[in-house]
Amino acid sequence: MSALQPIEAVQLGDRTYSSLRQAIIGGELTPGEQLKDRQLAEVLGVSRTPVREALHRLEHAGLVESRGRGGWVVAAFTEQDIRELFELRRALEPLGIDHLARQPDDKSIARIGEFFGEFEHPVPTSRYEEYFAQDHAFHKLIVGCSGNARLEQFYGVIENHIDRGRHFLSLGAVGRVEANLDEHRAISSAVASRDFAAARAALLHHLDMGEALMIEHLRKARSDT
Repeated sequence: MSALQPIEAVQLGDRTYSSLRQAIIGGELTPGEQLKDRQLAEVLGVSRTPVREALHRLEHAGLVESRGRGGWVVAAFTEQDIRELFELRRALEPLGIDHLARQPDDKSIARIGEFFGEFEHPVPTSRYEEYFAQDHAFHKLIVGCSGNARLEQFYGVIENHIDRGRHFLSLGAVGRVEANLDEHRAISSAVASRDFAAARAALLHHLDMGEALMIEHLRKARSDT
């Protein structure tokens, strides 16, 4: 029995899903691009079964769309998508700040206050993925401060789309990562100072800037094609 080794818990379907999800979020697979299970299986070195499983999961997550016998395509990323996404974010994320204002939590305040301390200008491109992950965790932490499990669950539904927009903007707008870092630090600093009104305003400004710049970048990309 000593020769037996534990079977890795991560299933092939999960790995396939993760790989395709990251390719869509990172922009390697572009909006409207056709996805053929046979071709993807060859590229990923797996059978068509985990690819199909992953595509169905991605469809459920809103990242791909079924075309029936035509297979799947990467879901569109339009101005309307951006506006709807940021409308939801402006409704949900400030609730975490509001809850902290009513019931300050020392541990959460300290975590938010020091969240981006390890990043400096300029953020090297080699650290972009690390920064995006930190950005993602920062906003999840703020939402988590609401103490509302259902809100956190609903926010989880749109996280894929938030990540997609984050990569789309930061990789396409020169200097955006550094501006984004400054906006995050403004939120962090206000929370650390327990000026929750300023923190809420800084968060909404950050979201407004993200929406405006993302739409501007989308229009530019569309005019260049």
